[in-house]
Order: sequence, then C-alpha cells, then structure tokens
Amino acid sequence: MQDAPRFVAVAVCTVEGALLAALTAVQVVALVSDRSLVAVPVALFFGVSAGAVWWCARGLALAESWSRGPLVATQLLMLALTWSYHRPYPVAAALLAVAACAALVGLVSPSTTRSLGGEQR
Repeated sequence: MQDAPRFVAVAVCTVEGALLAALTAVQVVALVSDRSLVAVPVALFFGVSAGAVWWCARGLALAESWSRGPLVATQLLMLALTWSYHRPYPVAAALLAVAACAALVGLVSPSTTRSLGGEQR
C-alpha cells in the first residue's frame, strides 16, 4: 500500500492521456470539415501530447525516476488550462483541476519519492 500515491498518479495521467487521444480524434474528424487548416497541427499536438503523457505514466508505473518531472510539468500546465476555461466550462475546469491536484499529490508524495529512488529507505 506504500506505492498507492504513485499508482493514483499513474491512473490519473493515463486517463489524461486518453482524454488527449480523444481530443486528437475530434480534431481528425474536423479534418473533413472546412477547418482542416487548423485541425492538422492541433491533432498532431494532441496526439504527440497523449503519447508523451502515456510514455511518462508508463515510466512512473515502472518506477523510472525520469518520468516524474515531465508529469509534474504537465499537471501544472493542466492547472493553468483550468484557469483559462473556468468561466466558459466551469464543470470541466473543476474536474480537470481535481485530477491535476490528485496527480500532483501522488507525484510529490514521500512514498513516490522513495519508490523512485530519491531517498534512502
């Protein structure tokens, strides 16, 4: 049970990666519309972001120490994104903020630091 915060962070980041992949699919569908000029780079961005988040979540699940930094940065960016969307989409912003905070707590918890080799046991 000592690694529970790390696995919560892995689960949240995996779900975030899935949501980014869903946004990629939405943008690919938009390719058939008249917004193709905008949809291509946005779809590429979301697709690469989904892959990067999944790769780092996998690294965190395997207790790879390099994976925590990019995931912490991602969660901080997600919190900034919630601030941008808190007026037009308050429910989505609140859910994203809760998920980012849960992931951050899991990522910076002492047991996660120990399991990633940051402290001697």
